[in-house]
Amino acid sequence: MPTSDPSKPPGERRASAGIHAALFFATLAFASLSVEGKLAMSPPHDVSPTALTMARFLGGAVVFAGAHLALRTPRVARRADALHLAVLAFFGVVCNQALFLVGLRITSAVSATLLIAMIPVFTAALAALTGREPFSRRAGVGTAVALFGAAMLTGFAVPRLGDSFALVYALSTAIYVIYAKSALQRLGTVTVMAWVFGWGTLMFAPVGGVALVREAPSWSLPAALLVAFCVLVPTVMAYAVNAWVLRRASPTLVAIYVFLRPPLVALLAWIQLDEALSTRIAAAGLVLLAGVTIVATAPSLLAGAAAPPPPDDGAPARSHSLALLAANHGTPHPSQQPAGSGSIKT
Repeated sequence: MPTSDPSKPPGERRASAGIHAALFFATLAFASLSVEGKLAMSPPHDVSPTALTMARFLGGAVVFAGAHLALRTPRVARRADALHLAVLAFFGVVCNQALFLVGLRITSAVSATLLIAMIPVFTAALAALTGREPFSRRAGVGTAVALFGAAMLTGFAVPRLGDSFALVYALSTAIYVIYAKSALQRLGTVTVMAWVFGWGTLMFAPVGGVALVREAPSWSLPAALLVAFCVLVPTVMAYAVNAWVLRRASPTLVAIYVFLRPPLVALLAWIQLDEALSTRIAAAGLVLLAGVTIVATAPSLLAGAAAPPPPDDGAPARSHSLALLAANHGTPHPSQQPAGSGSIKT
């Protein structure tokens, strides 16, 4: 990956600055959903979580299906692959996106964002339980620290309903991360995302479609603009920029930027929602993120993570869960795409 070393040619320095700028934009875009989504679902706008989720599904399906057709990425020919993608859609789109927005509506933006930082912990644990990756002592220590931080955040009590939804969201995303690997290797990012968003739209339509059709005509202009923002920025633009970055940066670098999301959400929530950051939440967040960092930097997860992506005609490198995780719910590192697929040209 290009660096900002002054001894490098100007073109390389510009590329490095562009990568960091894109990473910051993608992180800010993903973070914005926690605040703008909560604004959309709060008075006086009162957009329901189901209608907002359906709008995001539709926007993602249209964009990624269009990219799939325009770029002529690999087609899904086998029934087994279609069923596999349907399962991925349930865990990776329907379950997690709907649960996150429902939980966000009834808990604070900062709490929801901190709790979904448990994704790396759940991913490492599930990878070990399913025999896909070893669970090192370091990962175990990190898991214990992260769980203690989550307990601090919930006041060492049974999590409130909104916090529970955020935790289930993190678990469902971890399941998606574990089981998406083979499909991403065979079919590439654009094909998988097109099918996942497509299946997700069909699955959620009986609930979300009805809500969207019923509510959309009565939205005020500010409410409609907030929904449009949630579709365009933290869904379409964030995934597209993330895909561009992941062709040029290591998953480790992307994972580091993911840790910027909670402070960005805290800042936006303070400015727009007047959410005060209590000492308890700040302390719990620091402990939780420390545990997540320990897990995410465990040797078993980082093996090969910093290696540069292979050329388009090269053999795919060894895949690992951190690369998928760093891709924010399914946009993989190029090393996970089939050789010569050319599925991402953004």
